[in-house]
Amino acid sequence: MDNRNHMNTCPEAEESLNEQLLAPRRRPQRKRVSPLRRLMSLALSAVLFGGISAGTFYGIGRLLPEEANVVSAESLASGGAVLTSLASTSYSTTRYGMDVSDIAAAALPSVVAITNISVQEVQNFFNRFGPNGAGQTKLEETTSCGSGIIIANDGTYLYIVTNAHVVEDATTLSVSFVDNSVYEAELCGADEEVDLAVLKIALSDLSADTLSQIAVIAVGDSDELEVGEQVVAIGNALGYGQSVTTGIVSALNRSLTNESGTTSTYIQTDAAINPGNSGGALLNLDGELIGINTAKLSDTDVEGMGYAIPITDVAELISQLMTQTSETEATGTSSSQQSAWITPSWGDRRTAT
Repeated sequence: MDNRNHMNTCPEAEESLNEQLLAPRRRPQRKRVSPLRRLMSLALSAVLFGGISAGTFYGIGRLLPEEANVVSAESLASGGAVLTSLASTSYSTTRYGMDVSDIAAAALPSVVAITNISVQEVQNFFNRFGPNGAGQTKLEETTSCGSGIIIANDGTYLYIVTNAHVVEDATTLSVSFVDNSVYEAELCGADEEVDLAVLKIALSDLSADTLSQIAVIAVGDSDELEVGEQVVAIGNALGYGQSVTTGIVSALNRSLTNESGTTSTYIQTDAAINPGNSGGALLNLDGELIGINTAKLSDTDVEGMGYAIPITDVAELISQLMTQTSETEATGTSSSQQSAWITPSWGDRRTAT
């Protein structure tokens, strides 16, 4: 039996089948996604990526040595980051400090104004036509101003360190505290070569209100200073009352020789130090005492060269002066509270402030 007739199809059906096979296929329509869902998806992806990245960087930072965790300022700037602190391989910890206003608020209760009343011998110009044309001299009471720092409190006395030239030839020494109260002080001892002196006031003489507003200064280590480090100077400039100036450490171990031939080393700073600042405080950014302001370069061609005694160098001397007892002199022979500082290598003139 021939079965080929079963394989044959009608021409109309075959043509219809070819049309269906050759016809272009229609693409399925994509489901439209709302903008809100797309935005939420992008945000979720960003959060996920950020979390993975942060975890990766943290893990790498923990595995690498500390010295390798130094990020350059250029890369931070190019990435739009804000540089808030600097890491350095030469330091084990990052150095921080207070704002200048915070330093002033903390230190002003420890800085005092000192008034020196002395009797000095001056020329009497009304009698200059005396015998042989020589003028006569007379004793005259003079007043000068300086600064001091509350350095210690032993429960009986309050001790104040200042410069020796601030209390030179004094008959009366008075101290004005941060609350503007004024008390008479007693000279413990002075070292003219180093230009340091210590005063004391009995705590029993101070009012309760004054005691509540004053404080002993925090003492730092001047050996830790670095050139370029910011410092703050506080003192009774020109006798107007306490003022605050700021600058940097310009140099360390500056050698100066005074009129008596004594050579000492000082901190040089460009913080403004003016007459009346002598005996005032030079502070670091932690608000710690690191120097006692003592002199400045006095020259019309020079600016910003002041000098302070490093506190670490004289800590032992201050302790010794606190145990001494001195009487203020009844008369004085010095005609000026200024003293000159001369260094053989520079040959320029420096005056005490």
